[in-house]
Amino acid sequence: MNVIKKQSIGAWITLATIVITVIGLIIYGVALSAGNGVQTANGGELFYDTSLELYGSMTSTVTACGVIGLILLAGALVVDQFRFEGIVKTVCDFVIGAARIIVPALLCVILLEFLYGSFTGLGWTFFSNEELEITPEAIKAGKTVVTALVFFGIAAVASIVAAFFGIVKKEQD
Repeated sequence: MNVIKKQSIGAWITLATIVITVIGLIIYGVALSAGNGVQTANGGELFYDTSLELYGSMTSTVTACGVIGLILLAGALVVDQFRFEGIVKTVCDFVIGAARIIVPALLCVILLEFLYGSFTGLGWTFFSNEELEITPEAIKAGKTVVTALVFFGIAAVASIVAAFFGIVKKEQD
């Protein structure tokens, strides 16, 4: 049977989740570089203050969860392509099922941690007093953060939906 014809809707949604997560992580990196040390407004705080422990926690958590999530999704896609027998099949099915449940949780952690780490910058940029002059760099960083958050949100929902479908179509006996 052709490899492409063998794939179920769950495989395609999982593949889309991988692509969307990678795009989200790239935009996340752009947002960090755009907001790193940028003054949000005249008299405002920094969008991202690298001297705070919160910034380091956010960057390490988002990066680690993103990489682990991508590895688990790719591993689930690859391992499910093989037909195992007996105890190996049982173990692989369990690991793939667990990975497909863990990934949405990791993506939700990414979303919440990135939002929490960006909260001060977003608040000063988009919700501060009207008399403050917001810097264009802060607005650019804020829009990039919101874009990354949207991508992570879409990836989280897609991974939840993908978990309800099989990766490979059942073979007809």
